[in-house]
Amino acid sequence: MNSAESEPPRPLELDLQRTRSLHVKWSDGHESDYPLAHLRKACPCATCRTAREEQKSQKLVILKEVTNAAGMVIVDSAELVGNYAIRFVWQDGHDTGIFDFRLLRALCPCEDCRAAAGGDPVSG
Repeated sequence: MNSAESEPPRPLELDLQRTRSLHVKWSDGHESDYPLAHLRKACPCATCRTAREEQKSQKLVILKEVTNAAGMVIVDSAELVGNYAIRFVWQDGHDTGIFDFRLLRALCPCEDCRAAAGGDPVSG
């Protein structure tokens, strides 16, 4: 097997709808539609990862509100980080989560990818 065969798929196109979703066309032909709420819930920063771990051990969880008055999760902006990731700046100011492309692909919410991963990679 050559190195090109072992490389993970890379985004060819990223289309961000700031109030709805991120659409990604991957180098292997797959296309992913990520609702923004799904991405925010999966934020990989240390603060968000710690909060998710704490939730697993608590019976009552009170989460910080991340939606606006209309109940929407909104991205103010996004930027590529090198050639390996994307970083979002959320409307509430949160901006420390860097979604590397391997993680982004693993978070694909389509039925085929969820089945292949054995469930929801965010909640386990």
